[in-house]
Amino acid sequence: MRSRAVTVVQAILVVNAFPAFVNLMSIPDRTDHWFVWTVKPAANARALGVMYGSACLLGLLGYAARTWPRQRVTFVVVAPFAVAATIVTLVTLKPFRAHPWYELAYWLLMYSILFVLVPATFVVEERRHGGRLPVETPFTLGGRAAVAVLAALLLAAGIGLLFELSYATRLWPFAITPLVARILGVWLGCLGLGHVWTVWDGDRLRARALLLSIPPTGVLLALVPLLHRDDLRDGATGARVAYLLLAGAMAVLPLAALRSR
Repeated sequence: MRSRAVTVVQAILVVNAFPAFVNLMSIPDRTDHWFVWTVKPAANARALGVMYGSACLLGLLGYAARTWPRQRVTFVVVAPFAVAATIVTLVTLKPFRAHPWYELAYWLLMYSILFVLVPATFVVEERRHGGRLPVETPFTLGGRAAVAVLAALLLAAGIGLLFELSYATRLWPFAITPLVARILGVWLGCLGLGHVWTVWDGDRLRARALLLSIPPTGVLLALVPLLHRDDLRDGATGARVAYLLLAGAMAVLPLAALRSR
């Protein structure tokens, strides 16, 4: 049985993420007019579009999962993202101030709602229907290892971008500003946390909503440098390889993990 609060969170997530996905993927060079801050170069706008597409998929797949034990892994991603993205906004306001005030107001309103609602819903639902549940459909040993490897890759990329550590910014193939780095870092890091939770939980069916959202996300990320060759940093061959390896791991490893044998 679906919880009303869970459905409200999923609806807010999809309603806000889908338009951002469409805008950033279709007109990435028009963020000065059609997004809440100006994103340069266009390749980074497309990468943010992939992030919003991932969030939209999580909301839809979480809704389709119906019961809390199969939905909660999506909240493990969204709850820390809502909190961290709100904090990132508050400490990086300058890019928003170059746009009309009502765009920032709307952004802060939505994130403020999610900041409170998502963690509160997670806690309430976990107390009612969660905790350490018995494993009914275990991963294979190789499947669990695949999830663990992807968790490590996502956390390394996410933490590095969030805190603008030198290894991460050097391995991003496009020039990147602090706000873009931090938002993308929060997203990748929270996906990493979802995969860590999946390893801990150990149940393949309870992880489906998360794991099914990752391969299309990886494919779209891999397409970004192909569509924006002019935005690639000169002499950053290693960065391109590292970026594509992460995107490839996202495209392949979740599918390997979901295999029953």
